[in-house]
Amino acid sequence: MDDVNTITADDGTTWIEIASTGTKDEATLLKGFLESEGIPAEIEDVKFDMEPVNFGAMGEIRVYVPGEHEEKAQQLLRSRESEYQQLDDDEETLITDEGPAVVDESAQVENDDGSNP
Repeated sequence: MDDVNTITADDGTTWIEIASTGTKDEATLLKGFLESEGIPAEIEDVKFDMEPVNFGAMGEIRVYVPGEHEEKAQQLLRSRESEYQQLDDDEETLITDEGPAVVDESAQVENDDGSNP
């Protein structure tokens, strides 16, 4: 476990860093993805927000999972990244949690209340 951050919780659970991102939004997406797969996840924000720059350890937002879920979580993240790299990158494809979806330009847009604008 070279250069892997771990945290031991009060209940004895060891949390292992499995990802590090530059934004809270990306970390939140990863956490949600893992939780949707049944893996508990937590975020540690060690980002230093003083301008003009964020770099190195002062710019990280880390995602942790309990040690017993590390292997499965790493496998899921690798699979997710592999699938992302294989996607067609065009303006007509929308990526959803279920995979690519085609945007229907002729579809009627509805307001939140169900009415048309």
